[in-house]
Amino acid sequence: MRNRIPGLRNVFYGWIIVAVAAVGTCTGFGTIYSFGVFFKYWINEFGSSRAVLSGIFSVAFIVYGLASIGMGWLSDRYGPRRVIVIGGSIMAAGCFLTALCHQTGILYLTWGLAVGIGVGTCYAPTAATVSKWFIHRKGVAMGILVSGLGMGTLIFSPLSERLIQSFGWRTAIFIIGLIVLAVYLVEALIIRGSPKEMGLEPLAAPAKVNGGPGESCNTGSLDIPDCSLSVSEALATRNFWFIFGIHGLWMIGVGIVMAHFVAYATDQGAHVNTAAAMMGSVGAMSVIGRLSLGVLTERWGIRLSFLIILSCQGITMLLPFLGGSEWMLWVFVLVFGFGYGGLASIFPLATAELFGVRAMGSLFGISLLGATIGGSAGPLLAGFTFDMTRSYFTAFGAAAISVAIAIFFATGIRKKA
Repeated sequence: MRNRIPGLRNVFYGWIIVAVAAVGTCTGFGTIYSFGVFFKYWINEFGSSRAVLSGIFSVAFIVYGLASIGMGWLSDRYGPRRVIVIGGSIMAAGCFLTALCHQTGILYLTWGLAVGIGVGTCYAPTAATVSKWFIHRKGVAMGILVSGLGMGTLIFSPLSERLIQSFGWRTAIFIIGLIVLAVYLVEALIIRGSPKEMGLEPLAAPAKVNGGPGESCNTGSLDIPDCSLSVSEALATRNFWFIFGIHGLWMIGVGIVMAHFVAYATDQGAHVNTAAAMMGSVGAMSVIGRLSLGVLTERWGIRLSFLIILSCQGITMLLPFLGGSEWMLWVFVLVFGFGYGGLASIFPLATAELFGVRAMGSLFGISLLGATIGGSAGPLLAGFTFDMTRSYFTAFGAAAISVAIAIFFATGIRKKA
């Protein structure tokens, strides 16, 4: 067994896996988070309320969570390549059909269902795959992978706005569908489910540590030995449900921002191009957060990382109460984006560190279901409360309270559940 492929100038193939998976997550999440850019155009086109249109994003997020479980399991069983081809084709078809849509109800199927399946395909299976390629430098690899989520917002929000202004929203979403199809197919050609498929071994793998299925697999760092819990064993632990809860509670605020921020910013007087640029800056800052805080998590540990970054996110949700001037909007998106990226990088690391990688796809998929519950509830909450009060303050306040509860859950995480 070896770590390098001579034909690639001794490049560890796992880094190629990380790069192509990051492009896939960039495309998948960039597409679903471009919803905020299309939001007001769809309001004008279909005449629906913000609550009704918010439901499309919520459905997409629910489907994303359910698909993450199924796609994660399929990836564990059959490998990620087939899963990525199927999910990418469904997502692209959803974009193409959305371009032809003339009724709000149909958007629930073309965007909510099909795009949600595609996002569920691009994250849980690839996070599980990357975990199998790395033991040493796992934090760095995961940080690069999840940076794709931030890059998606950075690239696709302003790209969507530019395409809409140049060609109209229908052609814009059709072009995005073509991008999705191309990226997912190329990713499927390059990715490999495990180092064994290429006669390699994980990067800098330490000696195996023997242990029974119920033993802890932790070494005190993120260099994780090759022993793992099964799905049933992990679900029986307190740690898993704390992580599940944290994921869901934190994502309430994320869902509000991703679905409603462009509308909120334009309500405050920002130009639509400025609002799209602000949304893109969320992605830029999240990339910085994912790369820097993903590495710091290796030093701080899972629980302390959760406590520090969740506290910052809770404070961020209170910033809109200080005013809605343009400079305050910029402060909000920059601070929020950095913390958002940092937290997103922790969840796959926590899953791998606490439970191992044997059932990583399934476990991370189940954890993402918690995220989708919160991520779907947030936009609906914001839409309904805005329709009733003509303000987003209630939604931001609820997000701050949710993060406070998540901080309480984080205090209960232990290396031995």
